[in-house]
Amino acid sequence: MTIALFASEKLPLSAIVTALRRDGGNVSHFVLTSQFSSRDISPKITKAILITNESGLINIGEQTEQVRDLVGEGLPLVLCAPQPTTADREMLVQCGASDIITPQSWSTEHVVERVLGQMILNGDVTPNGCGMLYGATRKVRKLYSDIERLAPLSEPILILGETGTGKELVARELHNLSGRKDAYIPINCPEVHPDLISSELFGHEKGAFTGADRARVGLIASAGGGTVFLDEIGDLDLQSQAKLLRVLEDKKVRRVGANHFEEIRSRIVLATNRDLQESCIEGRFRRDLYERIRGFTLELPPLKERKADIPILVNHFVDEYNEEYKTNYKLPAGSTDCLFSYDWPGNIRELRAVIRKAAAYSDLSDYVSSLVMEESVRRPQTKVAQDIVPFNPATDSWRDLLSRAQAIYFRTLLAHTDGNREAAIKLSGLSKSQFFEKIKDLLKEV
Repeated sequence: MTIALFASEKLPLSAIVTALRRDGGNVSHFVLTSQFSSRDISPKITKAILITNESGLINIGEQTEQVRDLVGEGLPLVLCAPQPTTADREMLVQCGASDIITPQSWSTEHVVERVLGQMILNGDVTPNGCGMLYGATRKVRKLYSDIERLAPLSEPILILGETGTGKELVARELHNLSGRKDAYIPINCPEVHPDLISSELFGHEKGAFTGADRARVGLIASAGGGTVFLDEIGDLDLQSQAKLLRVLEDKKVRRVGANHFEEIRSRIVLATNRDLQESCIEGRFRRDLYERIRGFTLELPPLKERKADIPILVNHFVDEYNEEYKTNYKLPAGSTDCLFSYDWPGNIRELRAVIRKAAAYSDLSDYVSSLVMEESVRRPQTKVAQDIVPFNPATDSWRDLLSRAQAIYFRTLLAHTDGNREAAIKLSGLSKSQFFEKIKDLLKEV
């Protein structure tokens, strides 16, 4: 499948083509001149893309008609041009455009990003290569390849990535592709009380501590030959880290209060959004455990580094919403363009939330709300607080300073999520109970 890419001499066509080919696009390029004819185009061309930053509907329409005449009526023609009005869009479709897209700017990076996004959506670069993980940018295809390579192994896998990048989806896919028939058990470490984490993970004997009225098999052992996913491993206390290291080294576990070890068969996958090297330097994470788990590491790129995947992700989220609520909502023409102008600090999770909200506010014609999408990306991103927390070393204790710092953090966090506490909980990395425990004093002030 070869795509003919047309552009005027004003645009850096060679640089655009080089970048698209690097990301998997099979494209041939042609500088559009008045002397150009259909004889210059290979008959193997299956699609066409016209990139023009000309101003004025007439100029853009004339170029669209020229390319349509060159490639014939049967081929799809994507027009990458300045944002048209609804009426102008209809006119450009009449001139021969099949789809119309607009980049964030006319820099090579943004043009490539937007054109590649449409190519991925149209299947010109192979999308969705790994279960429920969607995307086809180079970094994501490399991730798919690494998942398939590592899934059959019994070695522990460390997944690194910002909040909302899909670490649990990757862990599930590692399990699905591993061939393991037993359970997949996800454990969010911050949700388990530090006093109970050893018992939860490793189990305990009857009478091992107050309230242990019966023996319990830990989650690592109960997974059998399946997969245990330890999310936010950076929040484990140092004692539990030492026990986990022993489990990984010996494939044995000792329950709390027991004097013997038992074999385990489960495969352990770990994830965190923390910088574990920094945590090791600060003494919050064991260096020996880090060295044990870092051998097989999957790093998930943030959405801002794979924006060309946005269109296919958006379509997936709309389809997901339609299936869940038995609706038939569609995306308005050109509505995805605005999503490229935002850096998505909440990553794929934030994008999904925006699309679901846009679907919930769909109009009577069964189109998701483009207004909701535009407002979501227009919202100013929360600035990192630069204020120094005020304190008087002569009168204020460490607890006084910590209390003030926490108040600033949670107020800023809630402002960033527009008061949405569920979103704030996810971004904070705390469990729901921990989150509300932290902000209980703030709630009294509201």
